[in-house]
Amino acid sequence: MKYLPILAAALLSFSTARAADLGARRSAPPALAPPPAFLYSGFYVGAQAGWLGYADRAHVFAPNDVSLARVTARGGGFVGGVHAGYDWRVGPLVLGLVGDVSGARAVGNAFEPFGVAIRDQLGAQGSLRARVGYAFDRLLIYATGGLNVADARHDYRAPWASDSRHFLVAAPTVGVGVEYAFTDRWSGRLEYRVSGVGAPRETSRILPSTLVRHEAGAGAATVGVSYRFGP
Repeated sequence: MKYLPILAAALLSFSTARAADLGARRSAPPALAPPPAFLYSGFYVGAQAGWLGYADRAHVFAPNDVSLARVTARGGGFVGGVHAGYDWRVGPLVLGLVGDVSGARAVGNAFEPFGVAIRDQLGAQGSLRARVGYAFDRLLIYATGGLNVADARHDYRAPWASDSRHFLVAAPTVGVGVEYAFTDRWSGRLEYRVSGVGAPRETSRILPSTLVRHEAGAGAATVGVSYRFGP
């Protein structure tokens, strides 16, 4: 009986050590490291590509503003280019400036009731915009808006004559997007943006004593990738 206290103490010590060992084995895995503080902050560059849709309504009217005809040309084409920007981050809020330059060739066709075919083309364009977003860990949801400058061309063809007009059109542009940081430096984004592409009144050289006003707009859906240098 004198060995009973010693045996009880040994069993208690073994049980305590075993419980501690099991607790260590069943401990929760370490938490993932939070994203770095500079994420969505600082200078970045990248490239984007996608589809550009284009619609142009040509309004033909007499000099006394009497409407003679309205026709709409719709079309689209590939758009792709490069972008660069700078972001400032305040907590989850992201404020930034971004500019881009893209090449495009969106074409639309329409026919006036007077036998004139209209071919509208939208080419190279560039924009300078502000960006405001909210970051959820590595995901950024943002809105953007600013000024877009586009190369627009209107071709008129009739059996008796032809004419072409070329413009650089500056108009507002707005859009929304989502960006995800795959690593601390690389991110991908999806963006949709609409832009005005209206042009000034044109005096027709094919139908004398008539004027043409174009009310046009474009919508671009693009996929992009960016490399961020940090603050």
